[in-house]
Amino acid sequence: MEGRRNAAADENRGRILAAARALLLAEDFSQFTMEAVARKADVSRLTIYYQFDSRAGLLEALYNSIARTGHLGRLPDVFRLGNDPLQKLHNFIEVFVQFWASERDVIRRLHALGAIDSEIGQGLRARNERRRNGLRVILEHYTRTYHQFTPPQEPVVLDTLHMLTSFETFDALAGNGRTVDDVFKIIRKMADHAIGFSPRPVSPIAAPPPSLRRSRRRRRS
Repeated sequence: MEGRRNAAADENRGRILAAARALLLAEDFSQFTMEAVARKADVSRLTIYYQFDSRAGLLEALYNSIARTGHLGRLPDVFRLGNDPLQKLHNFIEVFVQFWASERDVIRRLHALGAIDSEIGQGLRARNERRRNGLRVILEHYTRTYHQFTPPQEPVVLDTLHMLTSFETFDALAGNGRTVDDVFKIIRKMADHAIGFSPRPVSPIAAPPPSLRRSRRRRRS
């Protein structure tokens, strides 16, 4: 009996999240309300409040669902695997670029709601702070390994990396025919510049001088 109740609750939860996602993608998403979600999911408003407590709780759960399908769960591997902080930074950027790309339109609507609803905005700010903390760990590792920043420089570098890995930066760059890989490479290059890392250019293979080419032809003949 309890198993059937849990299965029914899970099914309702899935329908509610799907309905919320669909309504966020509607042309006039300003009409996003708990009543509209309930109608779309064919459940009562009380069912939604029982599952999620509030509209902010519902949207937080939707964001968590997107994080799972967008492979944000790979993030712990960024810190666990490998010892090179520069590679960790690049992997961190890649994880977030792919996450932002996974549900770009829905995330854009969630952030728009966060700008006008303080409770939703509080949840988004907490997510942003966790991203900042992850970057702080990588930056501290980088300074121990490669380059020591001055006290005034370090917060500027951290703020710059936080800006570069934000959804807003991804969304601004993900246009004009750019692929997700294009955006990743742009952000990676700007992040390298922010931390003062400059990849060593590869010297092209120089053609032999004309005199050497003539001597080679004479030997072959």
